[in-house]
Amino acid sequence: MLLDFALPAHDRKLIPEGRLSGPMPWVIAIMLFLTLLVAAGGLTLAEAARQGGQDLARQVTVQIIESDPAQRAAQRAAVTRALRKLDSIAEVKPVPDAQVRALLEPWLGTGVIDADVPVPALVDVRFASEPTAETLANLQSTLRSVAPNIRVDSHSSWMAPFFDLMRALLWLAAAVFLLLLVATSAVVILAVRSTLNTHRETIEIMHMMGGTDIQAARLFQRRVALDALLGGIVGFIVAAVVIITVGGRFAAVEPGLLSGAHFPYYGWAILALIPLAVMALAMLMARMTVISALKRML
Repeated sequence: MLLDFALPAHDRKLIPEGRLSGPMPWVIAIMLFLTLLVAAGGLTLAEAARQGGQDLARQVTVQIIESDPAQRAAQRAAVTRALRKLDSIAEVKPVPDAQVRALLEPWLGTGVIDADVPVPALVDVRFASEPTAETLANLQSTLRSVAPNIRVDSHSSWMAPFFDLMRALLWLAAAVFLLLLVATSAVVILAVRSTLNTHRETIEIMHMMGGTDIQAARLFQRRVALDALLGGIVGFIVAAVVIITVGGRFAAVEPGLLSGAHFPYYGWAILALIPLAVMALAMLMARMTVISALKRML
């Protein structure tokens, strides 16, 4: 078998296994820790983009621009009644004037808001399914019969730059993930070459006694597999602690963009597979490195 590392006890003694006493398991643990954090970040971003995109695509805000407070309130009530009669709309929620003023205060200041500056009346609308541009245009035309100065804004339109950023970060996370795997492979190759040079005489004696390159490669596969497994366990445990801790911090954030970002439950299964995949990759790289080196040495 290509990745077989079940060897007899007398063969294992030919190349001593360092367990956690050597540097190799700790280097792999560090590399896997970073790899798992990058993978967790990517999964969190993907889940946040998926859920946030689906939710925002169904939400719109209706703005009623009217200077007269009494007419503005009357038009908001009429628009709310008209919206609630539409079957395509799942939820209609008028935004209180106090909340609108609180939203504007960071940009206009308390003094300007208190100076009777007219602010638009807002109505949050959630569609049962994602509306098309034609649907929004027809809705705005219909509502203008109730409130002439009205505008319908889709949340997905003004959030598009944010989701573009998230997609870019996802590609960046994928690139860093692949680079870390390449770096881990390079570490394994260097470690195997170093061990091979250390035990060169042992390998030469094995060949003189009829041993093959495959048998020698299996010795190194086993050692690398155990180092990668031990390092993977350590890296996974530390990464899990960090992910759970940081996830709790996100949950404590006030409602907003970051509060919806959470690590999906299926992500734990994916993270658990990464150390096993890295172990298989390390064994494969060890096998290829040993066989290639032995062809030049012997």
